[in-house]
Amino acid sequence: MQATLIFTLLLAFAPAANAAESSPLGKVLELIEDLSAKIIKEGEAEAKAFKEYVEWCDDTSKNGAYAVKSATAEKEKLEAKTAKLAGEMQASDSKIEKLAADIATDTAELKGATQIREKEAADFAASEKEIMDAVDTLERAIGVISKEMSKNPASFAQVDTRNVQSLIQAVTVMLDAAAFSTQDQKKLVALVQAQQGSANDDADSELGAPAAAVYKSQSSGIVDVLEDLKEK
Repeated sequence: MQATLIFTLLLAFAPAANAAESSPLGKVLELIEDLSAKIIKEGEAEAKAFKEYVEWCDDTSKNGAYAVKSATAEKEKLEAKTAKLAGEMQASDSKIEKLAADIATDTAELKGATQIREKEAADFAASEKEIMDAVDTLERAIGVISKEMSKNPASFAQVDTRNVQSLIQAVTVMLDAAAFSTQDQKKLVALVQAQQGSANDDADSELGAPAAAVYKSQSSGIVDVLEDLKEK
């Protein structure tokens, strides 16, 4: 606006300027021309700066919009990842709870199995001790009876080893004669009763056999019964 006004004044006073270049008015016109040129130059510079500023604003706006868009996308990505991790954490918690329950169950089962094994081991040890005691008793009884029978074999020639009472009576007589302890006698008698009781069926099946077969080697029959009992 100011530049246009100055340019109009210059056109109005141009003839006068040519007429009197050396006059004060000419100098004023010259100054006005210089000022006009300066103003125009500054206006052009300002216009250029303004244009550059507008372009910078546009670029900044575009960059800002892109940054907002990128940040929004990254935010959505992180939110999705967070949701996924939360789900995995929940699943892991469920697995941990299940594993803890399984471990508790396995521990209880192991404890129960250990108690059973300990009881079985104790029962086995007790049974083994009973068996070893029985074997020891039988071995000593066999030695005593063999010795007594060798002294007087005729006295036991007619002992029926299939008859429990007859067998027990004969064994008791021989053990008494050998000063066998009462406790060992009772233990041996119990063993003989158990053995002979389980063999009754087999003995009954032989009732019709010839006398020679039923009573052969009666002198060693008692020892044979005890030896068989020891093997079992």
